[in-house]
Formats: sequence, C-alpha cells, structure tokens
Amino acid sequence: MVEAKIGKIGCVVCVLVATLAAQAEDPRPRAQQLEYDPSSAQFVDSPPPIPGTPLGDLRIGRQYLGQGDYGKAKRQVKQWLKDYGPDDPLTAEAYLLRAEVGVARRDYYKAYEQLKEFVAEFAGGALVSRALELEFTIAEVFLSGTKRKILGMRLLKAQDKGIEILDEISSQYPESRMAELAIKTKADYYFDHGEYGLAELEYSRLPQEFPRSRYVPLAMLRSAQAALASFAGIEFDDAPLIEAQERFRIFSAQYPVQAEQEGVGQILRQIDAQRAAKEFSVGQYYERTKHASAATFYYRTTCDNWPDTVAASQARERLADMGELTDFVPGEQEAPKAEAAS
Repeated sequence: MVEAKIGKIGCVVCVLVATLAAQAEDPRPRAQQLEYDPSSAQFVDSPPPIPGTPLGDLRIGRQYLGQGDYGKAKRQVKQWLKDYGPDDPLTAEAYLLRAEVGVARRDYYKAYEQLKEFVAEFAGGALVSRALELEFTIAEVFLSGTKRKILGMRLLKAQDKGIEILDEISSQYPESRMAELAIKTKADYYFDHGEYGLAELEYSRLPQEFPRSRYVPLAMLRSAQAALASFAGIEFDDAPLIEAQERFRIFSAQYPVQAEQEGVGQILRQIDAQRAAKEFSVGQYYERTKHASAATFYYRTTCDNWPDTVAASQARERLADMGELTDFVPGEQEAPKAEAAS
C-alpha cells in the first residue's frame, strides 16, 4: 500500500514537473496565453502547449509566428511535418501554418505555390477561406511593385503574377468573399495605372456578380470615370464619351446623394461640351474638304443637340457665314447622303 501511494505521488510530481516545464518554456507573451470562452463571454487563460504532442507542437509553432520569430516558426513546422506526417488530423493546419510563415518571411512566391497546393488538396475544407485570404495578401504584395526572387535575388516584377492570382480567386471561388475583393482590387490596380479600358470592364463586373456588394456604388462611379478617361480627344472616336455619359446618368439616378457629392452634374455638362466639340470638328472637316451640305448638317446637329455649349455658338457662326442659318429649324435637318458618305 505504501509503495502504491509513493508511486501515485511520484506520478503526480512528474505531471506537475512536466506542466511547470511547459509553462517555463511557453514562448507566448501574456496576451497570447488568453483565449475566448463563449460560455462566459470572457477571455480566460489557455493551457500551455504540451511539447511532444501534435497539437502542442503545432501551437508552439504558431506562437513563434505570433512573436515574430519566423526562423523558429519555420523550423518548428518543418519538424512537425517530419514527426507527424501527412496522416495526422492536424496536417491541414500545419500546411497552412507553413504558408503563413512563408508570407511572414516575405518568401511570397514559394508561399503562394504551397497555398495553391493546399487549396487543391483540401478543397471544401474549413481552412480554405483562410488560404484564399493569404493568396489575396500575396497578390496585393505583388501588385505593389515587389519583385519575385530567383536564386534568392529579387529580379522579376510580379504585377502579372498578382493579377493571375486575383483571376484565380475570382474565377475558381466565385462564391467566396475574397472573389469580390479580388475583382475590386484588380479594377483599382488598372484604374490607378491608367489602364482605363480594363478598369472599366472589371468595375462593371462587380454589380453584375455581386449586386449586394458594398462596393457597387464605387464600382459604378469608377466605371463611368474610367470610360470618360478612355476618351482620347475630339480627333478620336467618341464612343467612350457616350458610354461614360450613360454610366454617369445611371449612377446619378440610383445614388443621387453620392452623385451630387461627386459633382456628376458638372461632369455631364463637360461631356456635353466635349461631344459638341467633337460634332463641330466633324463639320469643320467637311467644310475644309468642300462638302458644304455635310458641314451644314453637322453644324446644325451641334446646335440642335447641345445648344448651350461653346461649340454650338461656333457652329451658329459658321452657319451664318455659309448663309445657312436663316432657314435653320432645330431638329428638322436631314443627314446628307452623297457628300456625307464621301
């Protein structure tokens, strides 16, 4: 009996020593030793990780990551995968932690490849959304102008890879929250870099694919702004102007308060002025090339469609000089046939 009691006491002492040792080696700062308890709606002390167990070793690796000790975190995860292999139930978390450590160490391309494999292997799992968030983070870093590493040196620009990652997220996981952010981020990138045609296309996707998105008003406004910015001048096709005008009108109708704040009314007046100048320039071309009836037609349509613009005033002057103003009735002119076609 005495020996049995001594044995039990010895076991208790061993457990106590092991627990104290684990606490002494616990790398967590105080804030990381707390976890949320739903039953009490409070943060309570979490038990320290126990080394030598899959859960304990994995938690230690995550704590190193939280402390910013990325070298130790990397070694811890590597050892975990070696010790417990691919069959442990926590393997998915270990793989994800490995990628998180790679992102923290700025080894973005390798981390992305690991995440891509992870998403393919654990498709539909609970951790996929977190993996997509990490992929999105890497895409943002690539778009910011960082360079991809080759043989340890940062040499290749990575913007194209960033766009590719965003495309994969939005096309392969269209129901995820990250798909919405991927489309917006890509559109913002194109807009900020002056690629307005591509920006317009991406912004127009958001209201179509995510009609309840909080970004819909911004996307509609930006798509109109991008269309307007695509207009290269009165010497070129005015289709972007017409598209921008329609988009601004729709935005103004659906979001009148925001439209007033953004000065959409003034923008629409400027578009009218640009379209009038474009129409007037066509009339000038026909006048220079001795096609009087065609010139008259375009001068009159300038006055008819945009009567309050500078171009309309100029058109009336030209009609007066050509002796065509006296019989001008707005809205009743017909397009010239032979001359206009030439």
